[in-house]
Amino acid sequence: MKAGIIAAGEGSRLAQQGLPKPLLSVGGQTLLERTMRALARSGVDELGLVARDPRVVAHAEQLSILPVTAVTKVTDSSMHSLYELRVFVAKERFILCTVDSIIPPDEFTGFVQSYADRPEVEVLQSYTDYVDDEKPLRIAVDDGDHVTALGDAAEGSPFVTVGLYGIGPRAYSLLEPAVRSGVKKLRNYLNLVLQSGVAMAGFRLSKAIDVDRPCDVHAAEDFLLELGL
Repeated sequence: MKAGIIAAGEGSRLAQQGLPKPLLSVGGQTLLERTMRALARSGVDELGLVARDPRVVAHAEQLSILPVTAVTKVTDSSMHSLYELRVFVAKERFILCTVDSIIPPDEFTGFVQSYADRPEVEVLQSYTDYVDDEKPLRIAVDDGDHVTALGDAAEGSPFVTVGLYGIGPRAYSLLEPAVRSGVKKLRNYLNLVLQSGVAMAGFRLSKAIDVDRPCDVHAAEDFLLELGL
């Protein structure tokens, strides 16, 4: 299976000595390395990377964890970064992730395997009831883990999304029209996909930490210690 990493965000709140966010070290590894190793452990064998900084691309290639097809570009949003992956994925199912979500390794692998084993699911969305985000995207699921609502429509749900997704070709085909019509954010695109009737399921994680602020680095490293990593 292929995977795409979107790493073109500015990450200004975590800037350290001019380093871009994907090169921030957490628990002895850069965020990018940690994500690439999680993908490789999970059976992914090809990686598409969208990054704004050439140093991020160089780091990914130097790690030699996975073959990398890279696009270096400043994009307007995560949704636009996803759109840039069209040079890498076409009519294929693939895993999409950000670099800033710290997820238990066994659960990361379980997510990838679940998506590979469920061809009837077009989009698989990871979620957790651990909420420590300034702007979380709420998600509602039914007893069968089918996603029933996102965003404002899921207000009151105890669950929030995490930056790990499975994306299929039918869902991805809706991206270009969304970009052309002026849709601005990944969460809005996902809502559009859900409203279109595409099969979207959830995969529950016990806990995940998004590294967005300096305080998140300490929380993430404490979490890694809890996991014995």
